[in-house]
Amino acid sequence: MTAPALTSAPSPDEPSDLDSLVTALRARIDELDRGVLHHIAERRKLSQRIQEARVAAGGVRVELCRERQVLDTYAQALGREGTALATAVLRSCRGAL
Repeated sequence: MTAPALTSAPSPDEPSDLDSLVTALRARIDELDRGVLHHIAERRKLSQRIQEARVAAGGVRVELCRERQVLDTYAQALGREGTALATAVLRSCRGAL
């Protein structure tokens, strides 16, 4: 199916195929975002368990070598934006250094 030609903008009160497409795509993005948030919450719980176990065993709470691996993985997959995203995820999951 080919997309309709966009020769003029639809009026605000007229639904169009474009409106339906955008609504459907945004719904899928919202679904993906819910999944991302769910996975980050799960990652946070696992990270906290690891930190507690390391500290209980007399070790350090944060292992910087492991964090570098995570940063590299995100950077390889997403470039510079991946590094920023990984930094935010790590900070959210481990807390402040």
